[in-house]
Amino acid sequence: MDLQSVASPTGFVIGALCGLVPLIIGIRRRTFGPGLLGFLACLFSGFACNVLGGLPMIVLAVAVVISYTYTDRDDPFLSRATIEEVDFEETFGAMITRRLATLGRSIRVGLRALVRNKAGFLGFLGLAFFFMLTIFGPMVIPYDGEPHYYDRRQEGAITLFQGPSAEFPLGLDWQGRDILSHIVHGGRALIVTAVEAGVLTSVIAVILGAIAALVGGLPDRLMNAVANFILTIPQFPLLVVLAGLISFKDRFFLALLLAVLDWPTLMRAVRAQVLSLRERDYVEAAYALDLGLPHIVLREVLPQMISYIVISTIFSIRGAMYAIVGLVFLGMVPFTEPDWGVMIFMGRSQGALFSASAASMLLSPVLAVALFQLSLVLFTRSLEEVFNPRLRAGL
Repeated sequence: MDLQSVASPTGFVIGALCGLVPLIIGIRRRTFGPGLLGFLACLFSGFACNVLGGLPMIVLAVAVVISYTYTDRDDPFLSRATIEEVDFEETFGAMITRRLATLGRSIRVGLRALVRNKAGFLGFLGLAFFFMLTIFGPMVIPYDGEPHYYDRRQEGAITLFQGPSAEFPLGLDWQGRDILSHIVHGGRALIVTAVEAGVLTSVIAVILGAIAALVGGLPDRLMNAVANFILTIPQFPLLVVLAGLISFKDRFFLALLLAVLDWPTLMRAVRAQVLSLRERDYVEAAYALDLGLPHIVLREVLPQMISYIVISTIFSIRGAMYAIVGLVFLGMVPFTEPDWGVMIFMGRSQGALFSASAASMLLSPVLAVALFQLSLVLFTRSLEEVFNPRLRAGL
């Protein structure tokens, strides 16, 4: 996926075609409102991320539409009819419909919990703002990447730095370029790399932690030894040293390296949780039935830890973003413009610290990073209610 141009007319068409599926199902089931909302959700998601956004949204939107009309009496496993009246022979289509309805109800409950927590909802709005800014902002504000050495120089000024004005709300940088355009275009690569690092960290930690706890023996001791060794090494100084030896031209490689250095903390927590869960009756029953390690991990253990894993992933994203910005600020990562970290690096190297009119070049990316991080932290407040039924019930 091209990081510089995601939203496109092709994506709009893909989103519209994907949105027809929940819309038609909504019309057939006489749930016009949810069907229309599903169409708009698919349209927006497809327009933003093309096929990667449109296809998953079809499943989510259809699930929500079906959940409005799929009642308990239609479910042979939840029916209140007598045992003689219930037909437990379920077709494949009926099974898919039942599972989609369950998913749709979970989504609706999660959305209500998201809105209920004011701080968490504020964080969600902040993340939505940055999503809109980085995905759709480039369509409205073109990238100003060419130097303007003469046409934007103010009379009597010794630099091209300018403070905020009506024409340039965030001012001009050291080459006379619009800082707002760099803020709009500069966040996507940084955010995507941090998200990749956070997700990879969680995947590595969950897999290794579950295997260590469920298998035990030599694999458990070996993974704990490796985790303890990595934890004794200061992460950021090690990144600085590695950056001096390795050229991080591939952002995914940098994300993978951050994940490799960050997984031990979560892995130890996952291992402790799995060691506790493995004593539960349903896990012992799965062992007795010889359902296999993948089934036990994915179907029995992982759902019980999903809230902790998701929140840990968000904090891993937060830490990865700080590490990336720190490396770029030190000039150790050859990221190209536009990039929030590069803006800070170039501002420092071009003397923005010593000019009041250049303050915006440093403050704008710093505030963008800080607000994005704050939105992430606040968003976890709502996630706690989404995954914790006791908090949703107000207990």
